[in-house]
Order: sequence, then C-alpha cells, then structure tokens
Amino acid sequence: MNIVKHFFIILLASLIPYLSSAQKIDSPGNSWGFALNSSYNTEINTVGLVPGASFYKEKSQFELGVGFYPFVVKNQRVVSGNFNYKYFPNGAGNKFNLFLIISGAYVNQLRKTYYPATYQYLFLGGGYGMQISLFKGVYLGTNINLGTFTHSKRTENPYKNYLGTQKLFDEFGMNLAFQANVGYRF
Repeated sequence: MNIVKHFFIILLASLIPYLSSAQKIDSPGNSWGFALNSSYNTEINTVGLVPGASFYKEKSQFELGVGFYPFVVKNQRVVSGNFNYKYFPNGAGNKFNLFLIISGAYVNQLRKTYYPATYQYLFLGGGYGMQISLFKGVYLGTNINLGTFTHSKRTENPYKNYLGTQKLFDEFGMNLAFQANVGYRF
C-alpha cells in the first residue's frame, strides 16, 4: 500500500512542470486540473476515493487517477486505476453542464481470510452526468454509469480445483456505478 502512495505522490509531483508550461503553449480552450472523485460500484460494494489529474480540451475532459478504498473491512485491501472521458455536447463554460461519460477501471482486491484470495477486475461503462460550476475553475459533479466487467480469482485454497479458479474474460457481468466529484481547472 505504501508503494502505491509513493507512486501517486511521485506521479503528481512529476506533472507540475507540465502543468505550468501547458498554460503557455495551449490554445485558450485547453486547461489542466485536479479532480477528486468518490465512487460506488455495485460489484466492489464499497466507496472509493479517486484523486487524479484532468485535462480539458474543447468539449472533452480526460481524467486519470488512482483509487483508494478506505471503508473496507480490516481483512481487505482494494486499489484501482481509473480513467474517465467526459464529453460536454454544449461545452463546459456554463454554470450548469450536462455530459456523457465513458469510464474504465482496473481494480485489485485482496481478501485476507483463512485462505487468502486476490481478485482482479476490469470495468468498462458509459453513462450520463451533470456538473455545476461553483466559481472560476471549481466545479462539482455527479454521474451514473452502466457497464460490464470481467474478473479473475487467484486463491491459496488447496481445494481450488473444485472451487474453481477464474481467469479474466472467462465470463462477464453487468454493474452499476455512481460517482460524485469536485475539481479545479487552472
């Protein structure tokens, strides 16, 4: 877990030079920013916090972040990598903006039970959301996604041949995800 935190801090620190120079060379409609998403996924069944970087260009916004799940029980660890693409049909310059979203996530979940098991999930979803500009550069938003997922399961259980170890793409499921976010654009 500490490795992931250190990686995220190094990643954000390495982006700072690009953020300051991007304002000088980008056209007037482009901007960088930071976003904090909170998400609830019906398959993972816990609330996650996803801090990340965002880039806004014309009517599109791209977000990339690392998710942490502080509200899981003691015998679990959940970490994710998330990507969101938001398309604003009317632009994002108004006080109230609607958008379409496509999101993808990789989630790694470790369950430390009597026989520990590791689950890896891949999620792909699409949905609809709204965003409210609070004041210059700061926005508050929410969205809902419906999508599909696949997962793998690796366990230390000696009866895994009978219980079934699962690989990615063996089967697919449906999930529903809700997100709320706050962000700032430079």
